[in-house]
Amino acid sequence: MPRKARNWTDNSCYHITHRCNNKMFLFKYDKYKDFYKRQLFKMKSRYKVDILDYIITSNHVHLLVKIKNGEEISEGLRFLHGRVGQWYNSQNKCSGAFWSDRFHATRIQSGRHLGACLFYIDLNMVRAGVVDHPSAWEYGSYNEFVEKTQRCRIINKTELVKSLRMSDFNDFKKWYLLTLNDKLENIALSKEAFWSKAIAVGDQDWLNEEAQNMGVKRFKIFTVNNDQCFIGKG
Repeated sequence: MPRKARNWTDNSCYHITHRCNNKMFLFKYDKYKDFYKRQLFKMKSRYKVDILDYIITSNHVHLLVKIKNGEEISEGLRFLHGRVGQWYNSQNKCSGAFWSDRFHATRIQSGRHLGACLFYIDLNMVRAGVVDHPSAWEYGSYNEFVEKTQRCRIINKTELVKSLRMSDFNDFKKWYLLTLNDKLENIALSKEAFWSKAIAVGDQDWLNEEAQNMGVKRFKIFTVNNDQCFIGKG
């Protein structure tokens, strides 16, 4: 039976997560993370998908994207994750699934909710205890955010600033560094699973509207710390 097509919303932001098959550490070695990063650069160049943030861990990936239309993101991810799986198998002279089933996509409201999701992604390896600061993990967006020299520039800064509703990239950079330091020093870095499992994350009025737009008939809106709201299945 063919898989049900995803109901993408055009001109919208999504947090996409995809794990390696059986949660295996197939990105353990840097050459595989490097290859994924190069293919991500090719994907954003070929398809109408703007990358706002990303991180490549040892057993899964996070992408924060702004899509112009659903067909483009579907084809782009098929290209990206198909190439990575094929290359891994050719390198190891093996066959079988590289990825665990389908990726998960969570719709994210622009503005402050998008900003909160961005830090959830960037602090991934800090929460895991692998590094003490995002700057120590080179397979993420930190260096582009602080404008260190990079050969493969993946982030669309213009769309990032626009989606966060900020004035310019300098404004973003100041906000990003101040907020990051605050989170590292004062906020418990607990895992907020809803960023990777919810249907959508935003404020309550926006979520009610999005549920109708996405055709979600049975749902429940949850609130976390009196701030972040998300849709779960009813």
